[in-house]
Amino acid sequence: MAERIGMSDEQLANGLLYAPGSAEWQRAQTEVTLRNLKAQTEATKAQREAIEVQRKAAEAEAKAAEASIASAKAAEKAAEAGVKSAEAAERNAKYMLASVIVSSILAVIALASAIASAVSAYYSYWSAVHPR
Repeated sequence: MAERIGMSDEQLANGLLYAPGSAEWQRAQTEVTLRNLKAQTEATKAQREAIEVQRKAAEAEAKAAEASIASAKAAEKAAEAGVKSAEAAERNAKYMLASVIVSSILAVIALASAIASAVSAYYSYWSAVHPR
């Protein structure tokens, strides 16, 4: 197995200028192969890291979607409660209006009764003061 020579770029360029098949050219080719393998290894490592980041991002998006669904359900329940509250407030307002109308009618009746009592008292007084 070829041992890594660790050539500089200049040595590599010069080695590739030798005739194909010569020992110097083969050392240069070995260096090129080793550099390519190192670059591929680093690229593979970077790709694996990128895939891991994408996987974690997808998991985070899934959790965010679940939270969004839960939030939407809670908002729906709150809206339903708001509707029920508004319906109850409307009923209470109707009952209050009916109560005010009945109270007003009773107040008018009481006023009429008070006027009738006052008129009756006046005639009683008049009859007592001015007998016929």
